[in-house]
Amino acid sequence: MDFRGAENSVMTERIETRVSPPLLENVSFRLNFRAISLLEGLRAAAAVALTMAVAGFLDLPQLNIAALGALLTCFADPGGPLASRLPPMWIFGLLGGTAFGVFPLALSGAPTGAVLLASTMIFAASLARIYGQGGMQAGNLISVAIVLALDAPVAVPLVGVKLGLSFAAGAAWASVLTLVLWRFRPYAPARAALAQIARSLADMVRSLDVIAGQRVHDRETTRHRMVVREAIENAREITLATFRRRGAASERANQITLRLAALDTVFEVVIALSASLDEAGCATPYMHRALEQIRQFLTSIAGDLENDRSLVTPERSQMLARLRESAAAEADPRVAHLISTVIDRLLLLLNVTSPVGEDFPALAQRPPRWHARLTGPLRSNLTWRSIPFRHAVRTALVIFPVLMLVQYLHNPFGHWLAITVILTLQPHFSATWARAAERVAGTTLGGALAAVIGLVCVTPGEIALAMIPLTLLAFAIKGVNYSLYIAILTPMIVLLIEQVMPGSSQLVVAMSRIGFTVAGGVLAVGANLLLWPSFESNRLDAAVRQAVDAHRDYLRAVLGTLATGSGSTLLERRMAGLASNNLEASVNRTLAEPHRSTDEDLQRAIVMGALLRRAAGRLANLAIMGRTLDTDARGVLPAWSERLLAAMDSGRPSQSWPPAPPMIADSLTRLARQSVLIGSAAGARATTVKDTRS
Repeated sequence: MDFRGAENSVMTERIETRVSPPLLENVSFRLNFRAISLLEGLRAAAAVALTMAVAGFLDLPQLNIAALGALLTCFADPGGPLASRLPPMWIFGLLGGTAFGVFPLALSGAPTGAVLLASTMIFAASLARIYGQGGMQAGNLISVAIVLALDAPVAVPLVGVKLGLSFAAGAAWASVLTLVLWRFRPYAPARAALAQIARSLADMVRSLDVIAGQRVHDRETTRHRMVVREAIENAREITLATFRRRGAASERANQITLRLAALDTVFEVVIALSASLDEAGCATPYMHRALEQIRQFLTSIAGDLENDRSLVTPERSQMLARLRESAAAEADPRVAHLISTVIDRLLLLLNVTSPVGEDFPALAQRPPRWHARLTGPLRSNLTWRSIPFRHAVRTALVIFPVLMLVQYLHNPFGHWLAITVILTLQPHFSATWARAAERVAGTTLGGALAAVIGLVCVTPGEIALAMIPLTLLAFAIKGVNYSLYIAILTPMIVLLIEQVMPGSSQLVVAMSRIGFTVAGGVLAVGANLLLWPSFESNRLDAAVRQAVDAHRDYLRAVLGTLATGSGSTLLERRMAGLASNNLEASVNRTLAEPHRSTDEDLQRAIVMGALLRRAAGRLANLAIMGRTLDTDARGVLPAWSERLLAAMDSGRPSQSWPPAPPMIADSLTRLARQSVLIGSAAGARATTVKDTRS
């Protein structure tokens, strides 16, 4: 049987729509209104505006440094459980206060030495991204505090001490507000993460029957899978952090664990439904009705999950009853079985009790000791092969001459040049380019807004009053859109600088910020191109290999579990999903790069990603449908596993495929085609590399 026919031509057609996107395609101007957080905005507004109001009322200008410390500390808040939020805020407050206490004094005595020391500390702060999102966020903000501390020399030690203490006091004030506003909701971040999974799943289900059979099917399905998998991984991380603080042996912890596991298995069934739709090309009337009912159910529970309300309602019982009717009316027994499996998982969400036969591994793992969490990533990244290490070196080498130029210019707003370089420069060129475009666009819009506000707000009281809605809005929309966030943040900083440096014209401040931001963005892009450019196209092969290996493990686990009738494939399915996400992210970063010298490799990676996504759908279908097999049918699965893995290696179909159990025959046949195509694509790449080297 020829496995290369129509499926291969479909892949080629879809590739042609994606290989040559505009350079700005990966610059995100989308609005995510679900990310609005009024409570975070309220906390930031109280921390900054109240401090500025007290400074103006008591005529204590040094308290404006405290307002700056409070503002940056609010930025340093990584979110999530309280125990994981306070340490970065405290560390930032301590190091930021130290910077404001030391660097102004050092600048007055030895300017070159102060800049050299600052560049060294910025190197260390840039390397902090090896500790994850929280480390990267805190590191960037510590770098910003160092740059701001170099604004003006201070010759009197007592003045330097006051500056450092003022900054630290503002950071402490922001931390206290965090303790007050979030103290009594320890499980709120975990519940919000569960709600986000439900909403992402609902979006995925809604799109299934709409895009089936269309040319955008592969791209849209991949995007939805990435979003749901990222939501699940985020929920796992938040849940683990919560349990380490609050303990896992409680009714609330068990409830969250089971709901997370249930949503993860709902995701598996939705992937299987997606594979079935991929075959049919469109949804039958009964399947369309079932998908709409599943979407409505997931949408309805999201708010109750987040607000800790009971999920059991008469309306949801009626939804499940109608869903059973749709499953019973579905003519295809395989689709009917998948819909029935979804019903079982949704019932688990309502009842939060583990059904018989299910194996949900505990989420509460013992965390490594603090010194292992500190030294482990550091040892792994102190090598030139490490991208974060090279990025930190690049940042330090660029920031030293920039800081020297700022000192030479004696421009009171020159620090925005250095700050833009630090916040725009990213480890990968594609990310640097996107961040530069977003930041310049937001700053330009914000500068115009600052000029308008400056015409209305003149006195310190008016400026402090204007900071309340600006801060509330800026932090509330921080996750909505980066450019919009910068547009609101710019007038905030302009007004704050007006308080720290009274007498400055808001128009001059705004135009200076725009000019230095544009220059910093251009400098960051140029530095990423000239200093050890980290192009994603060089890592496509590794991402493809890792994704193929993860799906081989997933295939082996699914067929092995079905053959023995026991075991779990949750870990392998998760690793395959993460590997596919990494491959898609690598492809997207490559697409954002300006050169097209690797089009052939890029096409092959896109083909491989689509093939692996389809193979994962078939495996999810097998994992669910195969549970109904009898002992005799299970006996042929080891032979299928052996031949499928061989096809992935060689790119050639087996000459003697084993007989397939009727219930899963179609899934095994399609998986065989996909395995041959995966092996063929991998073999073509290996041949190209060999020819190039020779």
